[in-house]
Amino acid sequence: SLLPWVQPLHPGVQPLLPRVQALLPGRPSCRAFEIRRAKKPCGAGIVCKIVPAAPAPDRMQTPDEIRRLLIALGLGVAAFAGGLGLARTRVPDYRLDQLPAQSTFLQRYAEVTRGLGIRWAEEEPRLALSDAARDAQLADALGLDSSLGRPRIQVSRDAFLPAANDVRELTIDFSPDGRPRAVRWQQHGWRRYFADFTRPNVLEPLFASFSGLLLTPGESIGQERSTSVGGAPARIYPILGGAAPAHLFAIESPGGGVAVARRPGDVDLGLAVMQRYRSLAFLQEVVPPVLRTLAVLLLFLVLTARGRIGLAHGALLGGVTLAVSAAAGLAGQWSPEELAYACVQAVLSGLWIFLVWSAGESFLRASDPGFSTSLDALLRGRLGPRGGRALLHGVALGAGLAGLLLLLRTTAAALPGVWFAEPALRLPVFGVWHHPLRGGIWLAAMALILLGITRRLFAARQVPWATALAGALLAPPLAIQPYVLGLAANFALYLILVHLGSRYGLTTLLTASLTAVLLPAAAFAAQHLAWLPGTFAATAGPTAAFIVLGLVGLLRPDTVEAQRLQPPAFMRRIEEERRLRYEMQLLARMQEGLLPQHVPAVAGWDLAARSILATEAGGDLYDFLFDDDGQLWIAVGDVAGHGYSCAIVQAMTTAALTSLIRPGLQPSEVLLQVDRVIRRGGSPRNFASLTLLRIDPQSGGVVISNAGHPFPLLVLDGDVSEIVLPGLPLGKGPERRYLDVTFHLPPGSALVFCSDGLMETMDGQEKPYGFDRPLEVLRRAPGTPADAILDLLLADWRRHLGTEEPPDDTTVVVVKRSA
Repeated sequence: SLLPWVQPLHPGVQPLLPRVQALLPGRPSCRAFEIRRAKKPCGAGIVCKIVPAAPAPDRMQTPDEIRRLLIALGLGVAAFAGGLGLARTRVPDYRLDQLPAQSTFLQRYAEVTRGLGIRWAEEEPRLALSDAARDAQLADALGLDSSLGRPRIQVSRDAFLPAANDVRELTIDFSPDGRPRAVRWQQHGWRRYFADFTRPNVLEPLFASFSGLLLTPGESIGQERSTSVGGAPARIYPILGGAAPAHLFAIESPGGGVAVARRPGDVDLGLAVMQRYRSLAFLQEVVPPVLRTLAVLLLFLVLTARGRIGLAHGALLGGVTLAVSAAAGLAGQWSPEELAYACVQAVLSGLWIFLVWSAGESFLRASDPGFSTSLDALLRGRLGPRGGRALLHGVALGAGLAGLLLLLRTTAAALPGVWFAEPALRLPVFGVWHHPLRGGIWLAAMALILLGITRRLFAARQVPWATALAGALLAPPLAIQPYVLGLAANFALYLILVHLGSRYGLTTLLTASLTAVLLPAAAFAAQHLAWLPGTFAATAGPTAAFIVLGLVGLLRPDTVEAQRLQPPAFMRRIEEERRLRYEMQLLARMQEGLLPQHVPAVAGWDLAARSILATEAGGDLYDFLFDDDGQLWIAVGDVAGHGYSCAIVQAMTTAALTSLIRPGLQPSEVLLQVDRVIRRGGSPRNFASLTLLRIDPQSGGVVISNAGHPFPLLVLDGDVSEIVLPGLPLGKGPERRYLDVTFHLPPGSALVFCSDGLMETMDGQEKPYGFDRPLEVLRRAPGTPADAILDLLLADWRRHLGTEEPPDDTTVVVVKRSA
């Protein structure tokens, strides 16, 4: 395969070295090539001797390299600080001043519920921060004060309400200034989904009490308007006499649950926004999750069935997600039933991350033969300079990405008619199902899945754009309205993630995704440290750990990561399959090289031959040889089986024929000698069929002998018949003798030799081509040249084959004496 590049050979062979090295298995590093010209019977060439590279001494990172990384880290932190500063001017979550003490809201809860005639359960009230996503949507969509979407303080306690004659959880959402914004009385935890659906709703007796908690002095409610949310009946009441347009939204859930919330805007505008939201809810909130869930499950199952899955990294990240989700669940004040429900949610959260990451990483690895990542070394405790650089790059780029996302939220808050359908932070920050670690891993994993898919479907330069578009449509992390602007923003975000993964590697992509969601949460927790000390430690701690580990890796020598890590088992299988395919391709090229490059021109004779290789390296062979007396020898054979041993026996047979054929020998004598050669050096599983004939080009005399090959076909005077030549194959079985058949081939007649691959080929209905069909084709081709006979026969064979691939090599040789 090097000959096209080195002929004509010239002294300036240095430009060829990269090509030579690229062909070497494993692409070893070399410090020198010893090259000399070589002349052999097969032609001129070059001989390369590879001298392995000397082990490089341990190299520490230079101060300049560390300085550059620290500068990049500083720029990323500065970008985040700038985005955070802008967000504090517009984004409600970050505009919130220091929250009052927790006792203040417990006192307010007792004050506002004093007139309801409540009998309290023994448990103490529970406090939590929550978001006000719906109020933020309405405020932004209607051009109202975005501070209405600031976080809320939830106070909950089990209570017995005389009006409903039942014990349930009574939750009141307070704004940071202590005003009630929503009241809910319902079963808490998983029990709300299994409530008694047959009992009557109690909205009527409770609405008057709950609405009174949400109205300020001088306000009253107007005429109700009916609507529905998710199939549940709901009512909207305008608030009259208020300083700003507002309405009450009341909904009754099956089983007797009641929720009443005060929301901004008048009734008509509120209904319009809700209707617009409902019209896009299915398209934006139902279709993408369902499609991506099905796609991830299908991809995981396909990779598992094909043995292309690696579970170690996915199991580790899924375990981390499960542990954090379980810790968030255990931190709350739960009843035994709620605790069981939280545990189920934590297990599902960890399982989802396990599935997404395992499928994404495995699919990307399987689609990229040269894939390598420092994540393998990091997760095995081999932290070195490569991993350190990846971590620091990830923190720097993740901080910059977090600043960019905050800038995007600030811009959306400043533009009329543009808003985020979700708050900047989901509160509580660490929930059982949603938390920053899960969100960061999910974002990186979805980018991996989409990148692996688009690499299979698109050209290299189209991959980033296709990945970004697929991510924006199927897995949008930014919920921006209107939808077109959200699509553009998510497209840009995925474009950045794809660039990070392609340019800096998998470790940087994962670290950047985690940092981008951890830093905003850490900034919010630091702003309210008295309320969220654990959240601050859980968000700032991993980011600080990434930086410390990155610096430690930079200060370690290169040899820490120099030793080759054992790749995942499926990667070793893929590498073995690629090696086998490569070697089979070499065998196929060798097989083609053993066949004659052209059919010899013999006066008075018309010769044609063609061999069609199957998907694997087989053993069909044919050859044209002349002895010293000018006699033409033609061999047509087939070595049983496929693969290495088959190719070896084929080469041995060809070499034996070349060395054994000489004047005075009969074909049967040559077959006996070839049989001894194959028995001596071939595999006991391999044997060969071979037809050998000697032709006198002048007289047309033919001597033929056969060792188990399909009988040759004689085309004579418009009729076709088989020349019956029984005989055992070469290389296996008892000792044998072969017979020679002598006859005269008149002008215009032809001999046709076919391997068993022609007759045994099956079509889609498992019907073989057979032995009779070639006879019919040859009968319809009287007087045609050898090439035409060959084409007619193979064309009919291909029609029979249809869309199927030939399972075996197929060889046809036509020997015709000119008229």
